[in-house]
Amino acid sequence: MAKTLTPQHLYNELAQECELAMQLVDVLLEEQSSLIRMTTQHLPELALRKEGLMFELEKRFHANLQYAVAAGFESSLTGLNAWIEQQAEKHLPLQGTFSTLKTTLTQAQRLNISNGELVEEQLAGIQARISILTAASVQTQQTTGGTVYGPKGGLANPGGSTQVKPRAVIR
Repeated sequence: MAKTLTPQHLYNELAQECELAMQLVDVLLEEQSSLIRMTTQHLPELALRKEGLMFELEKRFHANLQYAVAAGFESSLTGLNAWIEQQAEKHLPLQGTFSTLKTTLTQAQRLNISNGELVEEQLAGIQARISILTAASVQTQQTTGGTVYGPKGGLANPGGSTQVKPRAVIR
């Protein structure tokens, strides 16, 4: 017996998917805000929420794809879209929900790409700063003979061979 899904049930399923997709957009916007402000403490939590929403959307996609295949459509996104559009001809509210879902998922995809680009830019900036600091460190080591502290723990004096002993202040 082939799996079937009524247009009303499909409408309900896609409405739930729209809600998940909108939650995903909200998470991606929060992620983008954190990336722009460089407040990274919430990124792990956002990544977990994003992953959970994407997993749920993918699970629903595969479930709907099984219905489309059972109805004789190709096992692909194109086949699924054709099947939903055919179902929408029988149930007009399904057209709007399907359109909203596609638009929201497209927005989520764009945000995810944009956030990835932000991460790449920030990593490139961090790498550039590390390179500058590394070059400065190499220059300092060459100038001071490779050490900041002398062989007996005193501060090396780059201008001469005498050492300045650090003093601790006890209160």
